[in-house]
Amino acid sequence: MDREEILKRYGGGKRNLSGADLRGANLINADLINANLRGANLRGANLRGANLINANLIGADLINANLINATLSGADLRGANLSGATLGGANLINADLSGANLRGADLSGANLRGANLINADLRGATLRRATLRGATLINATLSGADLSGATLSGADLSGANLPAPSSLLLAYWGEVSDLLCVELMRLDAANHPDPSTFDQWVGGGGCPYNGIKIQRMALFSEKMHLYSGGPALSCFELMKRVIVEKCAASDYHEEKTNGR
Repeated sequence: MDREEILKRYGGGKRNLSGADLRGANLINADLINANLRGANLRGANLRGANLINANLIGADLINANLINATLSGADLRGANLSGATLGGANLINADLSGANLRGADLSGANLRGANLINADLRGATLRRATLRGATLINATLSGADLSGATLSGADLSGANLPAPSSLLLAYWGEVSDLLCVELMRLDAANHPDPSTFDQWVGGGGCPYNGIKIQRMALFSEKMHLYSGGPALSCFELMKRVIVEKCAASDYHEEKTNGR
């Protein structure tokens, strides 16, 4: 079924495209609001810029599909296979991705605010600068995921299989408490080629990372006036503290409640 036929059928009132074979279809900028694509084969389809608001994509095959800048807010993607799909800049606000396979998917800059990612497989996924504020990631698998610059504030990470602590710290955490800010700045200093530049920074010098070809250990809003030298805590300990302070829930919240 070619693009014209698909859109003709859809525009003609045939909203039910469940189970349709749409492999490799060209659906750039297609208007598929409320479409029923349950179980459809969209493997390798080009849905760049498509409007899929509230679409039913339960169990759909979207392996290697192009969904760059697509609008999927409120879409039902339960159990969908999006492995290797490209979703850069996609709008997935309040989408249901529970049990979805997003292994190796590119979600750079995607908006997943309030999305349901319970039991989702995000192994090796790219989530650089993605918004996951308020998302539910209960029992999700994030091993090897790239969270650089991603926003996780208010997310529920209960039972989630997380990437390395150093990777979690490179998500963007914004404003943190004064005590945590000091500890995170100490981590940055301890892993800087010249920790003394932090003292110079406090004294009115330039940013310690000017001209340095390495990135920071953690992304947060620094408070220069609070910095004081001292031993750094481990990445694991700081990851726990950041998650407890900034996320809605996690296994580490339970540890704090239990006094551990």
